Order: sequence, then C-alpha cells, then structure tokens
Amino acid sequence: MSTRYPDLVLKKRLLRAHSALLRHQLAADWRQTVAPGQRMAERARKGALWLRGHPALVAGVGAALLVWRPSALLSLASRGVWLWQAWQRTQPLLSRLGLRAPSQQVRQDRQPPSDLSAS
Repeated sequence: MSTRYPDLVLKKRLLRAHSALLRHQLAADWRQTVAPGQRMAERARKGALWLRGHPALVAGVGAALLVWRPSALLSLASRGVWLWQAWQRTQPLLSRLGLRAPSQQVRQDRQPPSDLSAS
C-alpha cells in the first residue's frame, strides 16, 4: 500500500502525530485541573494521620474546650456527627462507582486470627 498511495501514508503519519500531541495536551490540562484537589486531599490525609498519631493532644484540646466553652464543644461534636453520617451515606455510592472507601480496604495486619483449634 505504501508504494501505491504515498500521500495516504503521509496523511496517516501526520494524523497519528497530531493525535499523540492532542493526547499529551489533554493529559497536561487534566493534571493542571486536578492538581489543586489532589493537593487539598493530600493535606487532609496528612492532617488526619497527624491527629491519629497525637491522640493525647486531641483529648487535651477537647478537655480544654469542655471546661472553657462547653457550647463550642457541643457545636463541634454535632458537626463531627454530621460529617460521619455524610460519610456513611457516601460509602454505598463509592462502592457502586467501583471506588473503595478506606475503611473497607482489608489490611493484612487487621485480619482476624485463624482458628488454630481446627488443625
């Protein structure tokens, strides 16, 4: 075919090169669009991990709020309950979309021990 239709071969090569250029441009645009959300999610994840690693500090702040401003602690607790309920409502949607929530991922170190008496 290349000897009979050299203009078609050239056009095909040009179209492939143009398609590759468009794919790279689309990928760059997508990364630029998604980057702020990814940075925010990463900061939230790091913050949650930090809070998990410092439970005494969280308890101390909670105790201080309880003594100093009990109404502020009640307001914070109600927001926490609302966030937890919202998370519970979104988990089925995530699973239908094929996304797994972090609490649903099975980790090797959290698997229940096998029954040793059955051996």
